[in-house]
Parts: sequence; structure tokens; C-alpha cells
Amino acid sequence: MKHLLLGLGLAIFTPLTFSSEKSICGEEDDRVLSYENEIGRASKLSGTYGCTATMISDKCAISAGHCVGALSKVSFNVPESIETKPQPANPRDIYYLNKETLVWQENGEGDDWAVFELKKNPITGKYPGEVQGHLSVNLNISKVRGKTIRISGYGKDGQDSIRNFAQQTHTGKVKKLGGWASSKSRIAYTVDTMGGNSGSSLILQSTNEIIGIHTHGGCGTWGNTNAGTLISRNQKLKQAIKACLNRN
Repeated sequence: MKHLLLGLGLAIFTPLTFSSEKSICGEEDDRVLSYENEIGRASKLSGTYGCTATMISDKCAISAGHCVGALSKVSFNVPESIETKPQPANPRDIYYLNKETLVWQENGEGDDWAVFELKKNPITGKYPGEVQGHLSVNLNISKVRGKTIRISGYGKDGQDSIRNFAQQTHTGKVKKLGGWASSKSRIAYTVDTMGGNSGSSLILQSTNEIIGIHTHGGCGTWGNTNAGTLISRNQKLKQAIKACLNRN
């Protein structure tokens, strides 16, 4: 089940692709600035943005499978952008991928995920979860249709001076589970996201637990939904999370 890092998905980080990944649900972008310490901005070593990752223990993190090309480092406490230009985090808040622990799948909506460990920060000597905290994962809940979820991550906001690829959040409802084009672990919802939000956790608002991973856009002014992977219905993802947590 473990995949090699093959640089997959690098094309998703080009400005052209970001501009085409509009996934705002309705007429207005309702995301607001947020400051959730457990949620980091993932990128290539030479980059500052790309995807989103969330700590689920001192070492373990989760993101999207199509983000493997942008998981080399994860930055926390990311500052606001300056004149739309994303800013780097303090070196004390940057952690690097332990490549030997990376497990992932990229099979479309409902089966697109990554589980991995991050190394200790070279300055502080501490793991990210020790400093930034972590969120709990609900491995069993499956009856979530109609419930409110939150997505916080580092999506594009090119028209805003301080929010572009800074952390923003929005809440919305789960609309559907499963689907004609995917596995039973597909989850669809009306929560605003943009390119860069891939890998963001789906957080159940009532309990603050992670129930899934955001991976695909689909919303627009006409309606529709965005989509991701529901953890409780994806056995390989559940196994990967359990294995990572058991090592910690």
C-alpha cells in the first residue's frame, strides 16, 4: 500500500491551474481568516504553498494523496500575505517530511488521501504536535449527512491582499455520501474552498473531530458540491491512520 514519491500532482501548483480550481459554493466567498494551530500549510522544499495538512498526533499528519508532491515541509502559524504574496513561517514552526512513513492513495473522490509523520523541528528539537497541538480523528462515524462541518486551510484568494494562501475557514452542510462516480467513501458538502485547500481536514463542528479529507472542487455559482474522503468508510485510510498513531 505504500507508494513511492514520484512527484505526482506537481502540475496542480501552477498559477494557471489554481485559477481554474474555483470551488466557492454560491455567489460569495464566505471564507474568513482563521488561526487553528494544528493545521499547517504544506509545500515543496523550495515553495511556500501548495496544500494543507493537519496534525493528528505529535508526529502524524494527514492530507490528500494528490498532494504528495507538496508534502516535503509543513509550516504552522503562517503569517498573513503581503500584497497577495504568501509569506514564509518562522523557521521554528516548519517541519519536514519523514519520507519512510508516507502512505497514500490517489484514486479520485472518496479514495484520495495521505498519512505521514513529520520530523522534529531542527531548532526546537520538538515534534509539531508537541508545539502546535493536534486534533482527534473519528474513525467510526458514518451518519453525517446534514451535519455541519468546518474546513480550514490555505486556499487561494488572489484578490485579497492578506488572505491569499493564508489560513481561512468556512462551515457548511454535508449533502451526500457515496456517488455514481466514486466509492462509498465519497463525501460531498457545501463548504467554500479554493486551490491550496486540498488535504484540509473535514472537521465535525459539533465535536471538533476530523471525519474526512477535502480533495476536490465542484461548487460554483450554480450550486453543486465540493468533495472528499470520509475516513470511516475507507478501510485502507483507517488502517494507515491507526498504524501511524500506534507508532507514536
